[in-house]
Amino acid sequence: MGAWGYGILENDTVLDWVEDLLETQDLSLITESIEMVLDDSEIESYTAEIALGAIEILAALQDRPGNEEYDEELENWINRHKGQGKELLVHSQKALGKILDESELRELREGSEKFEEWVKIIKELEGRLMLG
Repeated sequence: MGAWGYGILENDTVLDWVEDLLETQDLSLITESIEMVLDDSEIESYTAEIALGAIEILAALQDRPGNEEYDEELENWINRHKGQGKELLVHSQKALGKILDESELRELREGSEKFEEWVKIIKELEGRLMLG
């Protein structure tokens, strides 16, 4: 796992996925990433990390960004797609629940001293999806 922090965009897996997202003109990669978590019975860590990144960006599209820092290219992509993806919010909440409850990523994080911080970040993201 190429992680250097517990923030949602603080790992190589998600940043590689963001590079792919920047090449798209729609939300298909976001939708696909969320659905992978919902469809999988065993959620591997990279699947969970990508879904978290997708949900973070989805929240930003709803004008509910968190504390993540977006580079200029991602900021521009978000601004071009602002307001899109409302239909994904309920699925995103379900995906976050699965990631917190049963993902390999949770198992990996549980063994660290920063586990509670990671849970807090996910819960904060979940709260931003419920606003409005």
